[in-house]
Amino acid sequence: MRLLALFVLILLIPAAAAEANHTPQEVDDGDLFLAWIDVDGSYEEVKFYVCTLAEPFTCYAPQKVPRDEAEANSDGSYRYSFTHEVNEGTYPGYRYELCTGDCKDDNRTKTPAGADDQYPGLEVVDLNDSGSYYFKVERKAAPAAEEDEGLPALALPVAAFVIAWVARRR
Repeated sequence: MRLLALFVLILLIPAAAAEANHTPQEVDDGDLFLAWIDVDGSYEEVKFYVCTLAEPFTCYAPQKVPRDEAEANSDGSYRYSFTHEVNEGTYPGYRYELCTGDCKDDNRTKTPAGADDQYPGLEVVDLNDSGSYYFKVERKAAPAAEEDEGLPALALPVAAFVIAWVARRR
């Protein structure tokens, strides 16, 4: 009987937890990324915060979405979606603030709340060791600099030829 109760509890936990993610997973300068969070109906508003996770540590004005503007899911939860354009050379991160009632301090839940928060596919980082946690948005890897192999590849045989020619003339 205890095993059955534990099994039911395990099945209910994911339904109560918020699901968060973003797309695309890697961004470049000027790209827009879409972030979303699915939460139960008890939240009346979600705020979306974006900060840069590297120098200069810049935070942008939060975006707010009330529940009546959120997309209702078939399971009774709501999806709150946000977009952000990546500025040149920045490394963005984002977090959510879930609000019930008047959204005062005791009615707010931050997501992620700590470094130990686990969200599949997302990395949680501490913003400049401030105790404020954000989901990291990966930057696209810089393309490898193409080497001009024409000149170095040609220089070695030409140099060897010139040295051999000078050595024979003496």
